Amino acid sequence: MKQIKWVGVMFKYLKKPRIETQYMLKINVVCIVFVAGCYSDRLPKEIDHLGVPRVSALQVEAIQPVTLRPTETVKVPLRINRNNNEGPIDVSLSKMPSGVEVTFEKQIPENKSELEIELSGNQSLGDRQRNVTVTIALSMAQSSVEQAFDINLPVVPRPSFGAMPPVFLQPGDTVNLRVPVERNGFAESFTLDPVEYTQGALCRLPSEPIEDNNIRVLVAASEDASEGTQTQKIKTTIFGREVSVPLTLVVTNHPFRMEEMVYATVLPGQQKKIDIIFQRDSLEALSRTLTGGLQALTGVDLAPAKFNGPVVVTAESPPLGVTVEPAYLEEAALKCALVVTTTEEAPPGVYSIPLLATADHLNTSGLLVIRIQDPGNEPGVLPEAVVSSMAKTVRYRRGGLKGRSTERSKELLAALYGGSQQSKKSVMTALTWLATKQGEDGSWKPLAAADNMDPGMPESPDEFSATSTGGNSQSTTALALLPFLAEGVTYEPESATAVWLEDYPEVVRKGLTWLGSSQPQADPQGGGPVEVDLRGLISGVVVGCETSFLNNDRVLKKNAVYALKSLADRQTKEGSWQRSPSETVETVLPTLRSLLAMQVAQSCGVKPSVATLKRADVFLETAACGAPEIPRSRFGRTAAGPPDPTATAAGLLLLQYKEEPHDSPAMVDGSHFLSGFAPPLEGGSFAQSADFLLLSGEVLRNIEGEQFDAWYAKVTAFLLRTQEQENEEQGSWSPALFAGENDRVQATTKAILCLQLPYRYLPLYRSE
Repeated sequence: MKQIKWVGVMFKYLKKPRIETQYMLKINVVCIVFVAGCYSDRLPKEIDHLGVPRVSALQVEAIQPVTLRPTETVKVPLRINRNNNEGPIDVSLSKMPSGVEVTFEKQIPENKSELEIELSGNQSLGDRQRNVTVTIALSMAQSSVEQAFDINLPVVPRPSFGAMPPVFLQPGDTVNLRVPVERNGFAESFTLDPVEYTQGALCRLPSEPIEDNNIRVLVAASEDASEGTQTQKIKTTIFGREVSVPLTLVVTNHPFRMEEMVYATVLPGQQKKIDIIFQRDSLEALSRTLTGGLQALTGVDLAPAKFNGPVVVTAESPPLGVTVEPAYLEEAALKCALVVTTTEEAPPGVYSIPLLATADHLNTSGLLVIRIQDPGNEPGVLPEAVVSSMAKTVRYRRGGLKGRSTERSKELLAALYGGSQQSKKSVMTALTWLATKQGEDGSWKPLAAADNMDPGMPESPDEFSATSTGGNSQSTTALALLPFLAEGVTYEPESATAVWLEDYPEVVRKGLTWLGSSQPQADPQGGGPVEVDLRGLISGVVVGCETSFLNNDRVLKKNAVYALKSLADRQTKEGSWQRSPSETVETVLPTLRSLLAMQVAQSCGVKPSVATLKRADVFLETAACGAPEIPRSRFGRTAAGPPDPTATAAGLLLLQYKEEPHDSPAMVDGSHFLSGFAPPLEGGSFAQSADFLLLSGEVLRNIEGEQFDAWYAKVTAFLLRTQEQENEEQGSWSPALFAGENDRVQATTKAILCLQLPYRYLPLYRSE
């Protein structure tokens, strides 16, 4: 109505004559504009605002809901209808939910109408469902507008790996594992990060994506892998979060141990349970050194790892008439029992039965030594079967050589004292090797190993001339003849009591001939005998006496008497023997060896001088260095000690020849001392000399019982394991196996004599 009134007023003024024409024109235009404005909504667009752009509020296109997962990035487009609004537009967003990062330009330039907002989810997302509304605020000059959109933060499934117990590996092991995968609704494949262990341990993972519900893993330890515990993670990354499981590798030679040797005595037709004790914590001390601060750094539990799984113990190749049932060590247990059953027909004797304890790929070994007792065997008396099997020869004293006189007597004595078919085969192979090393002239040259040679020993084989009368060839040749004599073989063809010995009488003949031709002659200047090697002379005495006894050869006996006299002439006025006139430090061992040779001579009917033996007895009193109450339980290499294992073995053996009671305090204590130096069931070397093995074996065999049975089983196992099995040295033993040895011929000879111990000499404490 007001607009109508204004129009009326305007026409009223138009009728007045005093208004000039120009003013009238202006009024007419104003009226037209005014009226047009009142009805602008009814006017055509082309004349809207009469050509002037119309300005209205900003408009924002609707934004579709956004789904965002961990580690994903989503770009949200923002499109604006400016509606003729010119100039830059400020942009701001409301607070983002936790775990979502946003990136955008804070201002839209004046010539643009679009903006891209980037949303990134981090690894903290995905544990629970969330829906969040985010508001975008746009503003410019006097105008502003808001637009909201929804962000969907869904729960995302992640797989998990099953826990893995520590994996125990022995050097050289290769084990395939399966790590279980719990998918938890996660259907996609994934790849694994590489795992790097050190110190010889290896872990190989699949290179292709994992699509199954388990992961195949190969772990291994090299032959020279270091013992120890290492923990690494088998891991992958799913939606930005690590999925992993610790895998601990424990490299150890002994994940579990059983007793190195188990001993039992049984009667024929008897069943017996034998307990075996185990240890399961061989790496506990090492593991403790890896705990503490390392766990805080690695996040991995490095508590001591201990193998607690079940173990099966089986016996390998028990002898005829003996059965051994498998034993089962239950999980976490430390003791199980073997059941040994013997038949009524089981032959009496000592048997070494290897034991193998296994737990999957892990294993350890031991030895079961059983003595099947002969109910009719009387203590201190040789079994009747042994006595009747020996040749009818003179026995000058207890002990002696009659046990080697027939093949049957050797077999019975071998069974009685722990010999076996394996040890017999080893002797056969070793004698074959030894025979091939004999020179055409009948001698044996030393085969010295440069790494083991004593200072001053010539390195060149040429310096050990086969025709030399020097000590090296003489002592080596004399020593090399002893294993053939121990089999009862002499220079007579009929002395070969078995087919496998038929080639050796000629070997003995040639060796004896060379020794006879190499004996020292008198000095042409009248100065007495020339210098000879003491060890060669000692071995020569034994060879001569044994050969003359086995052949009942009077000529050889005369030669043996001469050799024994030559040995006695080397005795000093103090009663000792020295390896050379210039040597004054070590006199005990040469003296003991000389006296033991004289005792063997007595067993063969060649008696040494009584005065010589008495002088030696006085000297030996100064070499005893045991406890004050039992001084003769130990002997040293020099007077008054300290105790030495080899000297003690030689001293105790000499006391046995002098009829020291086998149960005297000195003998009991001394034999216990010797048994503590037995060779290891595992390992490739021995910390004592081959001489020690030979001498201590004789001492313990004379005493007999469990102590010797266990000792000889270890010696046999060591020698069988370390004997060369191939190439030109097949059948021999390397001198590097023994402390102080430097010659392959001599080391091999002594090893053979150790295996021949059951029948080489009869026991000193048994009569016929």
